[in-house]
Amino acid sequence: METLLYILKLIPFYLIGAFPTGMIIAKLNGVDITKTGSGNVGATNLARTLGKKAGILTLLGDLGKGVISIVICHYFLSKNLDTKALVALITVLGHCFSLPKLRGGKGVATSLGVILAISPKIALGALLVFVVIFAIFKIVSLSSVTAAIFLPILFFLSNMGDVRSVHYIMLISFVVILRHYPNIKRLLKGEEKKFSFGKK
Repeated sequence: METLLYILKLIPFYLIGAFPTGMIIAKLNGVDITKTGSGNVGATNLARTLGKKAGILTLLGDLGKGVISIVICHYFLSKNLDTKALVALITVLGHCFSLPKLRGGKGVATSLGVILAISPKIALGALLVFVVIFAIFKIVSLSSVTAAIFLPILFFLSNMGDVRSVHYIMLISFVVILRHYPNIKRLLKGEEKKFSFGKK
């Protein structure tokens, strides 16, 4: 019974992650983003198809979901780092695998949001990795996957939590990398496109 109650307490964090920021912004622009560009609801596809403003708004919205989840956890559920790391994972899962079709974004912005709320220093480190790789290659997916790989390493080196919290962060990285599987296949073939904003 206690386990069931704990699971029920985690459901709101999944729902926060599942809030369809990109779909709403695209709808306001008269576009079904799931049928446009790559079909992904994340900031990169919105920026490519609808322009800089739509991309930035989606990025901020998805990042904000992550921050809000951890803040709510801190004040209303637990200040324990392991619990925050679990809530971070649940939030990212909500974003990446939203009901009813288990379709969502790729989790990069939301992952950055949850880590930012847990440790700004670690978030800055992961963001720095992203920026350096993007500055060299101009490919968002490569930058995102590289940052995801470094994230649990940075978390571990920070000595912030025990093995359990590191495992949750590793799972977040795994989910982000998994969601980039089509991109990774294109990268290996040399077919992944460099980033550019749409004209709208």
